[in-house]
Amino acid sequence: MAMKATSAIRAPRGTKTLKQAFFSAADSVPEAQRGAVVKAALAAIRDELRAGKERARIAKGKLKAKTAKPTAAKLVAKPVKKTSLKKPAATAAKAKRAKAKIDFESDQNSDLV
Repeated sequence: MAMKATSAIRAPRGTKTLKQAFFSAADSVPEAQRGAVVKAALAAIRDELRAGKERARIAKGKLKAKTAKPTAAKLVAKPVKKTSLKKPAATAAKAKRAKAKIDFESDQNSDLV
């Protein structure tokens, strides 16, 4: 025999407290403006709930994108530029010796002239 579904759905915990706080705040508004104020408050609450859901969805998407496995296109290594195998310090020292040699030879040649 199938069980009968209950027609009353229980509200989450804290609903009664929130409802009481909302209506007590609405009671403090003058009677003439109460309808418009309550309507605006409900619209603001609805918008805030939607914005919260949107922020959660965006955060979830960002987290999913961060933890996603790399695709085959991302796994392909970029070509490495060939660099000179010479060390810069050795090249600089070599250039300094060559300049000294040229200076030395020009000094010797100037004595001959």
